[in-house]
Amino acid sequence: MSIIHEDLEPGVIDTTMIMKALEEERPAGEEGRLVDEEGIVLQEIIRLRLEFLNILKIDHLWMMTSLVKLHLGNNMIEKIEGLSFLANLKELDLSFNNIEIIENLEVLVKLEVLTLFENRISKLENMETLVNLMIFSIGNNQIEDRNDVIYLRQFSHLYSLNMAGNPCVCNGNRDFRVYICAFLPKLTYYEYRIISAEERAIAEGSYKDILQQLEETEEKKRQTREDAEARTMELARHTEAFVENLDGDQLFSAMFTNDTDSKALFTMGDVATDVYNKFHDEAMNVIRQLFKVGLEQHEIRQEEIRQYYQCVDAAKEMNTVSCQQYTENFLERKAEIFLKIRNILKSIQDLLDMEESAAQVEYVARVQILSDQFNKECQTAWYELMAQELTLYEQLEEVNGSFQQNMTNLVSAFIKAAQSFFVQIRNLEASYSEELSEVAHAYLTNLNAGTVLAVPELKQIMLNKESLNSAITQSHDTHIQTIDSREDELVTRIRKWVESYCDQIATGEVQRSRQRVIEINHFLDIQREQFEDLQTLLLNAMASLLPSEEQHSETEQKPEPQTAVPQPLARDSKDAPTNAVLSKTSTTDATADVNSAVEPETKGENKKPADWTVNKISALQKV
Repeated sequence: MSIIHEDLEPGVIDTTMIMKALEEERPAGEEGRLVDEEGIVLQEIIRLRLEFLNILKIDHLWMMTSLVKLHLGNNMIEKIEGLSFLANLKELDLSFNNIEIIENLEVLVKLEVLTLFENRISKLENMETLVNLMIFSIGNNQIEDRNDVIYLRQFSHLYSLNMAGNPCVCNGNRDFRVYICAFLPKLTYYEYRIISAEERAIAEGSYKDILQQLEETEEKKRQTREDAEARTMELARHTEAFVENLDGDQLFSAMFTNDTDSKALFTMGDVATDVYNKFHDEAMNVIRQLFKVGLEQHEIRQEEIRQYYQCVDAAKEMNTVSCQQYTENFLERKAEIFLKIRNILKSIQDLLDMEESAAQVEYVARVQILSDQFNKECQTAWYELMAQELTLYEQLEEVNGSFQQNMTNLVSAFIKAAQSFFVQIRNLEASYSEELSEVAHAYLTNLNAGTVLAVPELKQIMLNKESLNSAITQSHDTHIQTIDSREDELVTRIRKWVESYCDQIATGEVQRSRQRVIEINHFLDIQREQFEDLQTLLLNAMASLLPSEEQHSETEQKPEPQTAVPQPLARDSKDAPTNAVLSKTSTTDATADVNSAVEPETKGENKKPADWTVNKISALQKV
């Protein structure tokens, strides 16, 4: 079994053990240096190897949610546990341990490789959720029944299996490989040897009759499973339409589930039964109409939702294309400016090589023009992209308002129709109660006259008229309560749904717009930083043309850098815009706030910020 190291105390996986293992596997070179600088983030680790550590229990892996490969071989682990947070795991190695039961693998739906070699497992079980299993090693365990192989037929992706060293293989079952080939038709490798087509054909011929029976049984189970899944999907559709359990007599039966008095009154004879059957048929007719209208209204709402998203997606696509085109044009103009600046830089370097400085005034003027041009391009790009985002926001706000109104109207129409059906059901129930009451009073009269004999179920009800009326009233109230409860459930749920659905759409649009504004500002920040880096090189080169005293004078006059891109949006501590476009306010307020941002000169505020590059050039001109 597992390898025991006398110099290590048996223990539990803890954070210290994990960090030590990760440190030992730290990559070398530049990658290792970057890991040291950034530190180890457990949530980002994708591979972990803890082997030959005398581990008794799996623990402290809940933070490692990104883990893809986990190797815990050659330890003393007795139970599979502590893996419930590793939903991304694809490879799990638990070989050479003391595990007796396969368990607690439900979350590992992405698992592709499972190695349980050299353990104490006696049965294949609890693996149903491993739908992506491809490689399975269960050799050197204690599986005695070779029919456990049938359990593996459910794994359609399994292509490699190893069961060598189990009692079912060793106890005189020389044809075990043939058995494997016959009953696992999708398997490609057994014990790491490929299964040939001829070998499989011979195996299937050897177990032809058993295979036929097995396949018939599996087909029945498959059909049963598919029927159950179809019913589940159908129920989900009915639930979305808010008419679940109205496709049969569930509502009608619910009225009589706890109504013992009505059940007793049915023993009065055929007349009472006829009254019940009449009520059943009439009520079911109305319930079926309610169910049909519910599904029809659900389809109308779904079509409204489809049209809404089609409209929204089209608007977003147009906005994306427009912004991309403008951004590409902006980057082309930026590239032209950068090329001109690089040409100036090259010219200055040529002058430095020739120790000449006569053309410095000309270069200063050219740099001044290019700097102004770039600042203007950045301002225009910011205004244009923000204006396009504002336009999209206003369009979607209008569409969202229309959608909410339409959905509210559709829901109101369905509620009105549904309530009319429930009214019909209540009226039918009232008629039923009246007819049953007449039959019951006639029966009581005959009972008192001695023309009929009371059955035991009716003795408490037929004591007198008061007890009979009380029983009929109680039955009526029970039925009405059931009907009212189902109606209240339908109305309450659909109203909450439409409110929540529309709120989610509105909230999602605010978040989308907020993210878009952040992207615009971030994009222009990057352009500005790139321009500043290039300008710094250029200005340093130009300053080198000046005498040393003049360079010192220019350095003293150099102001602090300022942004070249307009920043009319207020920012919080996380540099996130808080413009009204992103707040959940009316379109009028959002438009007013953004207009104040994109038209600063007309408002008398947010004047164009001074450019630090221009200040530097002015300093050079003064020198």
